[in-house]
Amino acid sequence: MYKQLEQLITLTSNDLNLVSRRFGQRTDLTSDQLEMLRILYNYKVLSQYDLTMKINKEQSIVSRWIKKLSQMGYITSKQSTKDMRCKDLMVTDKAKALVEQINEMRVALIEARCQHLTANDIESLNHLLHKLNAHHAYI
Repeated sequence: MYKQLEQLITLTSNDLNLVSRRFGQRTDLTSDQLEMLRILYNYKVLSQYDLTMKINKEQSIVSRWIKKLSQMGYITSKQSTKDMRCKDLMVTDKAKALVEQINEMRVALIEARCQHLTANDIESLNHLLHKLNAHHAYI
């Protein structure tokens, strides 16, 4: 039963990631770089260190991506008011628009998958997903 659940979750995750990859091809960004923008979008402001920890990549890689995304107009930085040694990173309006487009397409994919479900089915699925995500057991 859990193996089947893992396969279904993986299939859905792969399809959601495919949406991001398609946007990445259009914008010359990798799916990891888009994920970095999505993280920054959701957190509003992060230090480079915090972003590196959240994306779980090497600091040198994240640094190169930040430079590229800044040059492309997706990220800006400013001196941190909390720690003068750090800069705070945030997404630009251009990045916000891109992330919102990606999120809309991801939601559209989920809506398409849920067309055959009743309102009660969707509510039950939502409840179960919340329940699964409330208990973070990492192996």
